[in-house]
Amino acid sequence: MNLESLKNRFAEVFYKGKIITAYIKGIKEKRLYLILPSGKEELINFSFLIYFEERQTAISDLNQIIALLKEKNENREKIKDAFNILEIWEVLVEETETIHVKEAVELLLGKTPSEDEIAGFIRKALEDRIYFRLKEPNVLQVISKKEVERFILQKQKELEKLKKLNEGEEFIKALQSKSIESYPPEIKDFWISALKEFVLWENQTPSGKLACEVLKRLNMDEPYKVFSLLVEAGIFDEDENLELLRTHYPVSFSEKELKEAELIAKMEISEEEREDLTHLYTITIDAEETQDFDDALSFEEKEDKYILYIHIAEVADFLKPGLALWEGALEKACTLYLPDRIYPMLPFSLSHEKFSLKKNELKPALTFKILLDKSLNLLSFEPVLSLIKVKERLTYERVDELLSKDSLFQKLYEIFIYFKKKREEKEIYAVFLPEIQVKVRPDGKIIVKKVEMTPSRILIAEAMILTNTLTAQFLYQNQIPAIYRSQPKPLEIIEKIEDNFYLKLLQLKYLAKSELSLQPAYHSGLGLDFYTTLTSPIRRFLDLLMQYQLKAFLLKKSPLAKEVLIKILPELSENIQRATQIQNKRTKYFLLKYLKIYMQDEPLKGLVLDIQNKKAKVYLIDYNITGEVIGFKGNLNPGEEITVKVEKVNPHLEILRLKIV
Repeated sequence: MNLESLKNRFAEVFYKGKIITAYIKGIKEKRLYLILPSGKEELINFSFLIYFEERQTAISDLNQIIALLKEKNENREKIKDAFNILEIWEVLVEETETIHVKEAVELLLGKTPSEDEIAGFIRKALEDRIYFRLKEPNVLQVISKKEVERFILQKQKELEKLKKLNEGEEFIKALQSKSIESYPPEIKDFWISALKEFVLWENQTPSGKLACEVLKRLNMDEPYKVFSLLVEAGIFDEDENLELLRTHYPVSFSEKELKEAELIAKMEISEEEREDLTHLYTITIDAEETQDFDDALSFEEKEDKYILYIHIAEVADFLKPGLALWEGALEKACTLYLPDRIYPMLPFSLSHEKFSLKKNELKPALTFKILLDKSLNLLSFEPVLSLIKVKERLTYERVDELLSKDSLFQKLYEIFIYFKKKREEKEIYAVFLPEIQVKVRPDGKIIVKKVEMTPSRILIAEAMILTNTLTAQFLYQNQIPAIYRSQPKPLEIIEKIEDNFYLKLLQLKYLAKSELSLQPAYHSGLGLDFYTTLTSPIRRFLDLLMQYQLKAFLLKKSPLAKEVLIKILPELSENIQRATQIQNKRTKYFLLKYLKIYMQDEPLKGLVLDIQNKKAKVYLIDYNITGEVIGFKGNLNPGEEITVKVEKVNPHLEILRLKIV
């Protein structure tokens, strides 16, 4: 179907579990740009389209579109109940397997139907879900008699499940009194599963919905109340990672993935031609606790030039499309570093052993040679397949010490700071807040530490940024299909934020989200015209994918086609968003728990962000988290620094109530 032909048409779409009328304003890639009856504009996948009108209706007035949408939506909702779906199904079931919805309504009414009648019919048919199924937009599949009988039988079984409501009520009461031992295993399993589903998705699943009905009877249909009950019963842990369960993030590897990992771990380095760089003084610089090393550095100073070597673990030598590990890495999107544990993108036998650039071990790498003159002008950039051997494993703390006395590290720092300043001369909009690192020790103790951006960390960050931007440019210039990172300009620009922490936080509100796309675009947070990432292939799928593309080019083989990347892109974007959400929520949970346990009576530095109706949002400067002060006396002003104490914390509900002291 030519999606462009759908523009300026009224349509029926699935939206948030309902069928509603929408106006197709435009097309963006394979997504529909809609106006909804509420006036909201939304971008949805083409697969959610149910029906579109025959004629285009070009309207530029937004208010007129919204008025028509409301009118059509109401009419269609009223019309739908006038149709007898069974009647038309009985006529069609012996005649055809599919039918255009207009023909079906015309057959039923005996006249040419209006657009509202067609749309009302398709609503009824799809809400009924017994006799018809959507084949494609405007086309219904006629369900066979056998399948309808099976479905009706299933519905009867669901009705029988409703009889379990009384059973469920008694079970929950028994669970509260810790006396469920007498229940048969199948009843216990059903209701415990139903209660878990309610905690995670409320009434969005059949079992969760059934549990919700029972819980309403008991006046406890709040997920947190049920969660607390399941904790007391020993079914959930107090620190259960609900977001992990809620989003179906894969926390383990399939048997097929583990078998592939076992085979890969035994593989020798491929016989492809590689440049032997084992003679170089190669180092890794990471945090003390790092165990998976995916980047290393070397440096040579010649008479008239410098050579930077950025070595990246060559994962694409072993992982390829089609492998279960490749698909699993795409699903995970990245290694998940949570305060209480790590969920690796690849099995530890690969991420921490086979691929990791460990000291004194011969490793294949993708090395980026960056040639500079003594004025730090870029002379050349060359990616090569290499063999390396790390001579020294250094920590950030050790490199910070060496920067004060070692000329090698001083020169490296000088070079990368030069490129950092060059970026910052451009139109750059970035807000850097202190990184708050939250860790949970095996004994359960929570450690919260502010991570300062020391010179060693800046050095490594800039080395990776430089490598990524030069690689992105290389991919583009050589027409290698790639996925690029970009960030639009802020929605609003706050001036003179450098020395004003409050203005930085204000600017943060207006920063645009970074984006992935198949064409390079300006990255306003980095000040770069070209940017991708491929320096962490052990930890990020995008980096693995870009490494695969680059390596194929270097070996004069075919990289994945642009069409393949188009299919990967939305899934990857969604999976990255999921992983980021889990990471952020888990960090916030333990940070709130830390404040509850260790800081309940301690004075804390706060910064007033916003005030509305005697309710103030207050940012805790040392913890990079925002809480609320309610019902305070006197006057507060945005930007004012105050001292507060913790009044109430609920980590699972993300509640942080503060009081002024």
